[in-house]
Amino acid sequence: MSIQIKNFSLKDLEKAKKFTDQWIGENYYTLDELEEILEKSHFNGESASFIAEDNGEIVGIRFSFAPGKWTGSFKKGLSFNLWKVTPSSMGYFKSLFVHGDYQGKGLGKSLSNKSLEVFKKMGAQGVLCHSWLESPGNSSQKYLFKMGFEKVKEHLKFWYEIDYTCTRCGVGKCLCTAAEMVKYL
Repeated sequence: MSIQIKNFSLKDLEKAKKFTDQWIGENYYTLDELEEILEKSHFNGESASFIAEDNGEIVGIRFSFAPGKWTGSFKKGLSFNLWKVTPSSMGYFKSLFVHGDYQGKGLGKSLSNKSLEVFKKMGAQGVLCHSWLESPGNSSQKYLFKMGFEKVKEHLKFWYEIDYTCTRCGVGKCLCTAAEMVKYL
């Protein structure tokens, strides 16, 4: 294995769509949404979204939004009054997924640490994310606790409005729960 971590870019859109269809759920992201993620990742010449490749194939992604560029994206799941920093100074971890053959080897942590480094350069005072509580063995939340995140609140049926095929729920609406979590920088 020769894994390379690099910034997510326009030339990665097609490969990222194929990867997210496989590891998040078919049609969770459209190409237009991936392009929007790319735009929201940038601030002051820096980008907070990364991909990991092995021999040119994506094996991991960390999509992250720059401070202040994501707050209009949500209709629910934000508990501003429970945070210790303002939304405009908060970065956002959008998605992290690692190919099954590469899980448990520190790749997710490496991708997230790259985003955290960039958030600090961008002046972020915290990072928000929504952890998938039904992930196998609740690995999503366990991983975030190890990284220093704290749970703020749970949100039932968080992804219900997205028209995609959830890898857990299957065809139909996603019934999974998100834990709103914050890490202060």
